[in-house]
Amino acid sequence: MVSLLISSDFPPIPGGQSKYLYNIWNNLPKDKIYILAPKVWGFERIDSQNDFHIKRVSLPIGDGFIVKIIKSFLILFHAIKIIISNKVDAIHCGQAFSAGFAGYLCYLIFGIPYITYVHGADFLEFKDKIIFGNILHRILRDSRKVIVNSGFTREAILRDNIKPEDIIVITPPVDPTLFRCSIEDIIKLRERLDLNDKKVLLTVSRLVERKGHDYILKSLPGIIKNIPNLKYLIVGEGNYRKVLEKMVEELNLKKHVSFIGFVSDEELPKYYMLCDLFVMVSREIIERGDVEGFGIVYLEANAAGKAVVAGRSGRVADAVKDGVNGILVDPLNIGKIAEGITRLLVDNQFREDLGRRGYERVLTMFDSKVQADKLFKETF
Repeated sequence: MVSLLISSDFPPIPGGQSKYLYNIWNNLPKDKIYILAPKVWGFERIDSQNDFHIKRVSLPIGDGFIVKIIKSFLILFHAIKIIISNKVDAIHCGQAFSAGFAGYLCYLIFGIPYITYVHGADFLEFKDKIIFGNILHRILRDSRKVIVNSGFTREAILRDNIKPEDIIVITPPVDPTLFRCSIEDIIKLRERLDLNDKKVLLTVSRLVERKGHDYILKSLPGIIKNIPNLKYLIVGEGNYRKVLEKMVEELNLKKHVSFIGFVSDEELPKYYMLCDLFVMVSREIIERGDVEGFGIVYLEANAAGKAVVAGRSGRVADAVKDGVNGILVDPLNIGKIAEGITRLLVDNQFREDLGRRGYERVLTMFDSKVQADKLFKETF
């Protein structure tokens, strides 16, 4: 059985959905898959490192409704071309709306069954909108299976009357072998960033309101009173950066905060390895249906042997077990955020124990090959 993955999000595009799909599909039998993905800067490097069949196409950039519609029809057009030229037994739709809509129309045209992936925020964004919500509901109900990334997302689509037996939970996988680098490389990076005598906090994510950078910044003055040599590294880009930069100035934190910007997948492990503690206190923005469906970066930090501080929201608790591989805090309580971060930075033994257990948990529960094998057995 040969399956086609169609997705508007795939490396080198950064982000959780992109990594989720790549880490799974890169571990499937190469003779059983085709991939249709966006043509973006740097794609040649990614594709040259793999031997799967992949077709790259140009798609518009952005997340607006009109952009999503255009993406859907472009994906549909190129999916049809692949289906006509190749034997395709099933279509996997990497996103519930843009790719899901294309998969649904291919099902109507060719009768090929399709499987829809739901990541959490993508479903919540559209489910209550009159036109788009109705389309999304139809896409999910006609899917042969629905792949979800967490128990939270499973519960959300169960309320949409999707049959429990049609839902498969495939948690975001991590390849722990990627999160290792030489001591020499870490030393060089610490020197370049002037971190040699610093306690280092790290966040890796898109710079958007939900991720909680703003509340971490608000908590820093309280933390610095106890840990004056603190340095907070913010890795990633996004439309919230100017807001965060303004906050840094207003809170007089310029010497304690560095905006690193985009970091390649090859360089990213060095940042995880050099930090003392990973922190991302995501929160739910109810009016937008914006919520953390899982949080793969927590597992990436664990794969590097680091403890994490996470916001108790969405289904972050699937990735972070309080007191096991990190601690959960109220993402809207500045005092609790400061207290949690300070506790772990001061208590070296507790922090190291959490990081060690986190690494072991990644190996046993979230390894890429384990999740890919589960998907293959359930859907191929």
